[in-house]
Amino acid sequence: MNIKERKIELRRQAEARRASLSAEERASKSALICDRLLERLDAWPGMTTGGQARRRPTLFTYMPIKTEVDVTPVMEACWERRIRVVVPRTYPEQKHLKLFEVRSYDDLERRRWGIREPKRHTAMLHDIRDVDVALVPGLAFDLNMGRLGYGGGFYDRFMQQFVRAGWGKPYIVAAAFDIQIIREVPMGMFDFRIDEIVTESRMISPSS
Repeated sequence: MNIKERKIELRRQAEARRASLSAEERASKSALICDRLLERLDAWPGMTTGGQARRRPTLFTYMPIKTEVDVTPVMEACWERRIRVVVPRTYPEQKHLKLFEVRSYDDLERRRWGIREPKRHTAMLHDIRDVDVALVPGLAFDLNMGRLGYGGGFYDRFMQQFVRAGWGKPYIVAAAFDIQIIREVPMGMFDFRIDEIVTESRMISPSS
């Protein structure tokens, strides 16, 4: 079985495991995860808003769908602070995404696959180097900080922009249920690794 076939099978298994959680379990576990994320917020690189901060910190976050961890409380907390929130708008024909600033839920609309994305009138983030922290989705993760995405490659292509330009990537965080941590995620040449994984019971980083 090659890496593509292994990923397809792992996605099927991971989706089934996550879907096995009841709506009540997902809600309660999501709340615990968000509490942990908010505890970590000021510790993430570039996210300090007071004191000697010279510019607005920027968080790139996804909008949850179906059985994903609901990270919207983190976005709401950023709105209350001096933190810019950018959300992706996908362009499937070109297979890439662009980031737009959202200041409230009014800046969002449901588009492809039922995902909430920024409306056209919102301001685009032209310099992706302004992103300090990226909160990314995924189906499964491992203790080597590997990430199994959904197969579209949107986030991998986005991160490759930093690699090709020789820029440092933003600090990459994943919110996941414990049930999403697996033994090994097969990693391809263009797959990126996570800097920190936060679950309902623990925080995982390379040093841990």
